[in-house]
Amino acid sequence: MSEHQIVKFRAIDRPLTTKQLEFMERQSSRAEFSEWAYEVEYHYSEFRGNVDAMLQNGYDIFLNYANYGVREIRLRLAHGLPFPEALWSKYIGDEGLTWTPDKTGKGGILSVAPFNEEAYEDEWEFDAYLKAATKLRDLLIVGDQRALYVLWLCRATDDNSDVETLMEPPVPHGLLNFPEEAKNLLSFFLIDPLLVDAAAIGIPTFDSQTSRTDSVTSWLSSITESRRTEIIQRLLSEDPVGLKCELLAEIRDSQKAIQWPVESSSRTVRNLLDKSDELRQKEDEKERREAAGKAKREADKAEKQRQARMVEMKTAPEPWLEKASVLVNARGTENYSEAASILADLREAIGGDQGKNIARTHAAHLVKKHPTLTKLKYSLRMRQLLD
Repeated sequence: MSEHQIVKFRAIDRPLTTKQLEFMERQSSRAEFSEWAYEVEYHYSEFRGNVDAMLQNGYDIFLNYANYGVREIRLRLAHGLPFPEALWSKYIGDEGLTWTPDKTGKGGILSVAPFNEEAYEDEWEFDAYLKAATKLRDLLIVGDQRALYVLWLCRATDDNSDVETLMEPPVPHGLLNFPEEAKNLLSFFLIDPLLVDAAAIGIPTFDSQTSRTDSVTSWLSSITESRRTEIIQRLLSEDPVGLKCELLAEIRDSQKAIQWPVESSSRTVRNLLDKSDELRQKEDEKERREAAGKAKREADKAEKQRQARMVEMKTAPEPWLEKASVLVNARGTENYSEAASILADLREAIGGDQGKNIARTHAAHLVKKHPTLTKLKYSLRMRQLLD
């Protein structure tokens, strides 16, 4: 297996400036990049750019994949983690999930790189994982404690963890409604997203949107009219996504953080994994039942269509004989099979010796006309249309 590395960066809050792009150009001579994205692929080599510097100078998300066992996501949070350290340190800090603050200011980089010995299989759904990382970053920015917990799941289930004894941290309420798009990030690390559903069992719901709305309302009532005017002017002249990120940070810093309700737990990671396996078995069985039901509905529909076709065949067989000939002339295994099906249905529709003679006579005609088409002969024999 040849070595294969894919590196992707995305700008989320605002596009890069010309100066920032000049810095990115120096990181790799092989990359394709713009003010919103940076991508490079390697075979028998690796990316040697300064990832953290690139995140600190414009890009917000970094994805690194290599088919020799590397899977990593880094999230740039320009305004820092919106949680007190006493809280986020319960989820972040061990190998595989780290927070690296900037040397100055509030910002930092959250790195997710759990170790998995089975991470050598090929992966191609990078855009979906970048969307998941973007959604999870959005949740972190607004102080959604569930995002911390899901990141902890990524780290806690890696091959360096003792899943038999490792206890889960406080479990945030509302896990059952954790966004599916963000949950998909677990798949990048070869973790079943149903692990979040397993963790949500027995955990109360929580309407976080109401709490955020209350925070925004309170902040709006606290700012002056001139400040509101300034915001509107900036909204019309600046990048709205970047301004939104800045304002959310201002709202967060001006008020008390959302007191996200949590549940104390006595569950180990093994307990969660076992429950996830149970959910996966139920989900797979549900999908099998749905697939079987769909197949039956399609088979019933096809049989109704076949019966209707046979009514037409009985009264006017000639057009169907012609259609069988057209299919054979077009060549192809599927066409031969369809032509044989038409003749078999025609035999059944007319019935008796007459139906048999018409079908077998036309089959013999087709073989005589196309003596080298062995797959045609096979299809006709499978329908007992040739000796």
